[in-house]
Amino acid sequence: MKNMRYILLAAVLAGGTAFAQAPAGAGGADFVMATASSSSPARVAAMRGLHQFAARFAGDAGRLPKGFPLDVRDVGQLRHARLGWGFQVYDVSRAALMSGADMEADAQPTGIWRYEVVLHGRPIGLLTMARTNAGWSMVSLGGAKLVGDIQDVVGAYGKQAATRFRYVRVPQATADFIQVKHGAAAAQYAPLQAARSALRMQAQAASGSGLLDGSALQSQLRKVLARDTSN
Repeated sequence: MKNMRYILLAAVLAGGTAFAQAPAGAGGADFVMATASSSSPARVAAMRGLHQFAARFAGDAGRLPKGFPLDVRDVGQLRHARLGWGFQVYDVSRAALMSGADMEADAQPTGIWRYEVVLHGRPIGLLTMARTNAGWSMVSLGGAKLVGDIQDVVGAYGKQAATRFRYVRVPQATADFIQVKHGAAAAQYAPLQAARSALRMQAQAASGSGLLDGSALQSQLRKVLARDTSN
């Protein structure tokens, strides 16, 4: 069995802003839908990385190594995998939140991009790219549960007119969200699995939409950060 060289996506979330100094450079919007047919350097490199990863397991068709990072039953299926939507990662720092700053305004781009990996129309994981001196490199492959969580939000709001998404993390609280913004209205947030766990809550609705208002969310995040002074 070939040695699997991958870093689970959870490690990237826990690592916070390890790549925060990398330039954004991918071009285009912060969240690019699959139908946008983006050909940014980051996406081109991500497709190449996915194909190389699939080729590494071509001889293992019919099997699934223990701990494999993508939601497949057979590594031979990877040759059919494609990329779907992609997004840049934004971070909000502990200092910004504790100072009462606005979460939407103070989210900073990290230069990390993540792409949905799709097999026959079904999301099976996330591929993470970071820019280095040698160009764009794949640094993570995994996130089978997270990609489904994000897809639920995209499916619920992605067809609404003038709607924009952004993926936002608060690394010190181990929490991440999809920011949903309708036109000029204030941004609202869909808490993902790690955020729901950190905030000890279910995805409570703002006006029944399944989204949280920014002010209420920031208040809850400050309480989480205040409880853990090691952050």
